[in-house]
Amino acid sequence: MSNPESQTTENLTAEDRHDIDEDNDQANAAHKIIPAIHGPPVVPENKPDIQLSKESSKTNINQSKDSNFDVQNLIQNDLKKYVNTPVPKDYSDFVQCHVKRVREGFTKGFESIFTMHFDGQNENNQTFLLSARKHITIGGHAEYFIGIDSENPSKTLNDDNSLAALKGINITGSEYIIYDHQNSSTDQRNKQQSGAIIYYEHIIGSSEPRKLTVLLHDTGKNIRPIKAGETIIDEWRSGRSTDLIQMQNKAPTYDEKSKTYTLKLHDSRIKLPSHKNFQLIFPNDNHDENAVMQFGRIDDNNFALDYRHPLTAIQAFAIALSSFHNRFHS
Repeated sequence: MSNPESQTTENLTAEDRHDIDEDNDQANAAHKIIPAIHGPPVVPENKPDIQLSKESSKTNINQSKDSNFDVQNLIQNDLKKYVNTPVPKDYSDFVQCHVKRVREGFTKGFESIFTMHFDGQNENNQTFLLSARKHITIGGHAEYFIGIDSENPSKTLNDDNSLAALKGINITGSEYIIYDHQNSSTDQRNKQQSGAIIYYEHIIGSSEPRKLTVLLHDTGKNIRPIKAGETIIDEWRSGRSTDLIQMQNKAPTYDEKSKTYTLKLHDSRIKLPSHKNFQLIFPNDNHDENAVMQFGRIDDNNFALDYRHPLTAIQAFAIALSSFHNRFHS
């Protein structure tokens, strides 16, 4: 995978400003976010300074010295267990991964395949984690079936044999529910709601980037039953859900000089401007904003996906997948 230098508002060309996203290019042209480097990971107090070169930065990010959480070893020992395991709180660095989109044949846009790989210390050291099949229902809703099949996900992933599913619940594609298929019987598969993603639709005439909220059940607790005909979004909006983990995307900064939005990220893995680029924040114990996930474009069909506590690989993948569906825009 190529590794060009990160772009800035100063060296952005007219060609770079053309968004190559699957969504409606023209509708999203004013909503693109330009990645900017925020700096290396913060070194905890009482820790010796760590000098991060281009070659060593990936090693330090994926092999934290603060924890015994050995990502590569956990994946090799039990992949299914790993993708369901939250990153420990004492693992302060991001788990660096990338998502690849494959669009083939006459059904591209309606039937797409996505894969998620853990990025090792170099571009030849990538380990498969998850795959997903995107399907558009007759009613126009997007569904993503998520599993660990690396061989033929286009034929094997469906509602009956996936580990989880991400399903749009409204025609505008702005609300999604994550369903847990592992801890439910066949007739309960669409009732075990483990999370939700909510995109706030643009106001007419607004050029502001999209905003999103992520709701997740604590993986250390049992998923509570939801009333028939309701979702966890309904419970959250009514104030009845008090055990949900709530995250928002960090607001990008508007640059008056270039008339563009920029977002400071933790490294240079996200290369290109895109309305898909975002960073999720979650308050830490000191009530400070803590980035727990960042996602964005590397090239045409490859996207960086970095995540850490309290997310699992499946949760991070599902959140990222929600950004790929074509929406109606004001």
